[in-house]
Amino acid sequence: MNFVFYTFLAYFYLGSQIFLLHTLLVQPAHSHPQPCHILARIGHTVRLGALLPPRQSVRVRAALHRALSGLAESGNNFLPYNLSLDVVAREAPSGDPESLFRCVCQDIVVQGVSAVLAFPQTQEEIVQMEFMSSFLEIPFISIIEHGEPLKTQMWSFRRLAFR
Repeated sequence: MNFVFYTFLAYFYLGSQIFLLHTLLVQPAHSHPQPCHILARIGHTVRLGALLPPRQSVRVRAALHRALSGLAESGNNFLPYNLSLDVVAREAPSGDPESLFRCVCQDIVVQGVSAVLAFPQTQEEIVQMEFMSSFLEIPFISIIEHGEPLKTQMWSFRRLAFR
């Protein structure tokens, strides 16, 4: 009787170990072909924000629409795992910093964007974009339309930081 009980206990123990190894290792590896931990975080759509300039929003919005429709017509999906691109374009009601920050925080960032395209017109707007990028920890890509490149004096900030 004792021998039968210990044999049953040994088979039960080995069976439970094999079952646990099978459920923990084999099932998750074959359940889904995509990297689920990344897709669970971002979904199947990559959202890109666009902060439109207040004076030229119609022209910039039309250029964004042409670029996105050109991508759709080409049929080349440059994003992996069948991800799609969604552009969230908003315009600040006025050019002052408060309405700009409110537009970015309340209209663009809450949509879950991965990066923001910005079209700064002045040196002050570039500094505001850099501040928002560092504060929100979201990359801002500044696109300057024409003219000379705007010069920033980043060396002075570094010099002050070392004192």
